[in-house]
Amino acid sequence: AAREQKYAKVAAPSKKSIPGPPQRTAKIGRPAYRVTKQRDPVSGQLSLLFQLQYPLITPEKEPRYRFMSAFEQKSQQPDDRFQYLLFAAAPYETIAFRVPNKPVDQAKGRLYSQWDRATQKFVLQLFFARQVESHVEPQDGGERPTSAG
Repeated sequence: AAREQKYAKVAAPSKKSIPGPPQRTAKIGRPAYRVTKQRDPVSGQLSLLFQLQYPLITPEKEPRYRFMSAFEQKSQQPDDRFQYLLFAAAPYETIAFRVPNKPVDQAKGRLYSQWDRATQKFVLQLFFARQVESHVEPQDGGERPTSAG
């Protein structure tokens, strides 16, 4: 009997280890937002600044964001020139922005997000990595043809 009790305690999972179903909340619409395109005057990098207002957000929650490939989404035909930036916060609808499919600069200060609880405003700024311009040389190794005239 003692042996059965010992194994029963080990085999019984704790309530904390079993994840429950995701919480469902009624969606109340889209948040107010502003998107600003900028260019860094020093580096010349393209930047996008997203400002989202969530006045009725659930108090213990914070907005989240993620990047999604054009091939993950199902609402439009996949286009490899674009990726999607999604913002989610309960009880608002998740919103997505179609942005260029360029690498995002992950350097310090180049991908910035902040949640201000006092104003209920979420800010995300991202910089796209600078593209190295490649100089294309003629394949035959000779000089480029000139127009005779």
